[in-house]
Amino acid sequence: MPPLDVCTHRLASQHLVKQTLETASEVVRLFGAVQAQDYSGAKWGIGQRTIGANDATIEKEFSDGAILRTHVLRPTWHFVAPADIRWMLVLTAPRVKAAMAHYDRKLELDGPV
Repeated sequence: MPPLDVCTHRLASQHLVKQTLETASEVVRLFGAVQAQDYSGAKWGIGQRTIGANDATIEKEFSDGAILRTHVLRPTWHFVAPADIRWMLVLTAPRVKAAMAHYDRKLELDGPV
């Protein structure tokens, strides 16, 4: 596939050519997780993929609990759908806990704490 076709296909598959999703939570569900270390930038990325979205409509979905911002995949922030949080935590918690063990020891955070 020519490089230009690869770029066009990638933009289309990431919903950046034509917005077909009506809510920010649909975008998050479609992608499974959205990297959200930079909160404003992450909301902007979701908004680019959503028909008629603006900061207020996206923020309302967060306030309503339709989108969660959590450390589910690694010790950085991600947006995930509430329906996906449990299975993702079961899958990723052991690795996240192992990655954070050094910091827990450094801060003297043990099991009871």
